[in-house]
Amino acid sequence: MNNEWIQFLQAHPEPVDPASSSAAGWAPLDTRTSLLVSGEEAGEFLQAMLTQEILLLDGTHAARGALCNAKGRISTTVLIHPLRPQGREQGSEQSMTYRLTVPSELAADLLKTLKLYVLRRRVVINGNDDWQNIGVLNPDPAFLADLGIAASASDPLAQSTLPSGVIVTWEHMGDDARLSLQGPTSVLLTLAPHLPQRTSNSAWQCAEINDGIPTITQETALHFVPQWLNLDQLNAVSFKKGCYPGQEVVARLHYLGKSNRRMIKGSTRLTDPVTPRSVIYPANSPETEAGEIVRSAICRVGNENMQVFLAVIRLNHLHDELLIEGQPCTLQPGPFLETAEQRH
Repeated sequence: MNNEWIQFLQAHPEPVDPASSSAAGWAPLDTRTSLLVSGEEAGEFLQAMLTQEILLLDGTHAARGALCNAKGRISTTVLIHPLRPQGREQGSEQSMTYRLTVPSELAADLLKTLKLYVLRRRVVINGNDDWQNIGVLNPDPAFLADLGIAASASDPLAQSTLPSGVIVTWEHMGDDARLSLQGPTSVLLTLAPHLPQRTSNSAWQCAEINDGIPTITQETALHFVPQWLNLDQLNAVSFKKGCYPGQEVVARLHYLGKSNRRMIKGSTRLTDPVTPRSVIYPANSPETEAGEIVRSAICRVGNENMQVFLAVIRLNHLHDELLIEGQPCTLQPGPFLETAEQRH
């Protein structure tokens, strides 16, 4: 990691207590890495690799997607930033470039996999150690005006590029606005005087969990299919595009079958971290797997700290009394829970 960035973080230590995701603040998104995909055939290459309809992206919005293996299991989730070269007009032949925001722990494997598929395509894929990410929760109008950021908080995944080259993306799906800033270390550091106070790293994670945003880790890589993580609900899967790795399996589940598992938000009073793939059991059948944790964080809920999680739950266990590591957990109301109640 860049020494300047390390010194900056040391000068702005993380608060000890978790903060509410509705409070204003910024946090380093140090679990993220950015890959740059460029070249004349960059769009066509990513169109053939990811679950998203890449060639329809025009640079005004980012998009969620995933890379799957041939069996339809997700290698990694990805946030795709289509970037129109400066001066390029819509409809011109100049190639668009793409930044892929991916989990840092999976970036090396993703880079290796993508390069294996490049073959003779005119595509270049690079990582960048001098590229950082910051998340800003509930930015106020003065902050947006200082940086010249358009107030697109009501337009999920709206994206713009500042004159400095910093990419701004409105990432929230719910009511609490949040945006990410990414760019070269030296440029992001110039924005420091405009940032609100530092908040806990978990505040951003809690906001993502509240929005139902999954992430893949080393523990969960090649374990889930897109529908289990609700990627179809997040517009991260196109069922109209051509082939990509795992497309046949994903499309079959969509058109011919029905997913018997879905990702659902829940909470528990466990204080120790609940790691990805931790198993959830029915209280009356401790040897039966009811679900698995996707991600979790300690979040401020009302006046207490709770461990809030996203978990892939087998739908036939939605109304069971559930346990994680022997402790009760509660699933939060949502569309899948409500649908199951109607059938019950």
